[in-house]
Order: sequence, then C-alpha cells, then structure tokens
Amino acid sequence: MELREVLQDIADAIVRIDASGKPFRRFQPGVGPYGEPQLVKLIAADLNQIPKYRNSARTKRNPDLLIPNEDNDKEAENWSVNLLHPYPGNVSTVGDCYKLTNCTGPEKRAVIVIGYEHTPPELT
Repeated sequence: MELREVLQDIADAIVRIDASGKPFRRFQPGVGPYGEPQLVKLIAADLNQIPKYRNSARTKRNPDLLIPNEDNDKEAENWSVNLLHPYPGNVSTVGDCYKLTNCTGPEKRAVIVIGYEHTPPELT
C-alpha cells in the first residue's frame, strides 16, 4: 500500500466513525469529543474491517498506530502547544515526530493531524 492510500483510508475511517452516531461518554455523537488514544483505537478497528489490512492495524504507545510491514502512509487555548511544542518526550505533533525517528522496522512513518472545521470559524 502507498502512504497516500493509507491516509485516505484513515480519513474515510474518521468519517465513518463520525457518522456512526456513537457518542463518546456523555458527549454528543461524533469524533470531536474523543481523545487521541480512543480515536486511534477506533480508527485501527475500522481499518481492520478492510480486507487489505488483514486485521493487522494495531495501537501502540510508540507509534500510536502501526500497520506492520506496510507504508503507514475545553477551549482550545493550547492547540498550538499540542501541535508544535518542539521538544522530545512531549505529546505534541513535533514530539511524535521525534518518537518516530526512534522506531525500528521497515514501515514508512507519518504523523497525521486531525483538524475540525466550523462555519463560522471558532475555537472550541
């Protein structure tokens, strides 16, 4: 599989999860309220329903989502820190990049940022 294909499958999984109508805890249905670990677990489960993944997608601590032997193509005032905090050992996207540099194995690596759109734009 090409990384572009994996990324599209993940995007499609998020759409299916969002449309499922299953709420996270007591929140309204949709993917917005899910934390990263919970959402990644649901994405892995969704991917494993697709035959080409051969039930191999799994969640881990590092990397968050692994597809073995394939190309793994409150108010949000802290969003920029969570996205860009440039230090190893934290939970930012840049921190995830540092973690991926230490991964072994033949799989290609990718970091995916999931964003949400509001009309009109808002911080939620």
